[in-house]
Amino acid sequence: MALPDSAKQVTGTSYIFAFDTDWPASPTQGWSATVDAEIDMGGLTDTNARQSAKCDLTANRDLEYLVEMSIETDTDATSGATVDVYAGYSDSATAGTGNPAMLSGTDAAYSGGSAGTLAGGIKLLEYVGSLVLQATNDADAEPQVGVIGRISPSKRYMMIVVVNNSGATLGSGGTGLADELAVRVTGITTQIQD
Repeated sequence: MALPDSAKQVTGTSYIFAFDTDWPASPTQGWSATVDAEIDMGGLTDTNARQSAKCDLTANRDLEYLVEMSIETDTDATSGATVDVYAGYSDSATAGTGNPAMLSGTDAAYSGGSAGTLAGGIKLLEYVGSLVLQATNDADAEPQVGVIGRISPSKRYMMIVVVNNSGATLGSGGTGLADELAVRVTGITTQIQD
């Protein structure tokens, strides 16, 4: 039996966190049209947060995932401001079971839980990264897309919390539509090759 010659990293399965009602059949980013976990970021005002439903990364998840974000604001964002993403993990497929930081496991506003604060709640989650925005000098800050981090999920089910620190409301052209608001989590699969 021959020993392997190399280890390669290949693109694995992608998961989309977005609002299925608004997410288009042909996303402008070229991302999948299939929403894997609901999160309605449309109309999310500055300094507030939204949590997602659970996403099943499957029992055979990758060791590492690349995380990207697509953000559009209703008006120009403050240059250098951010939209921040945090992750929580669970062993349970049931929405409200086994979640950190009092996450509900459903698409809902997030303020840190019933007895907490947003600042306290996000300390109990994994910081994924931030999309640093620029002022685009157009009416609705057409989508800004970028890599925000890499994660190594500790459990099968993943939830995200998006914190809007952009200085503007998230959405499309004053309508609050979430048609260009999403987080994509893509597996980085390691293959041993001859």
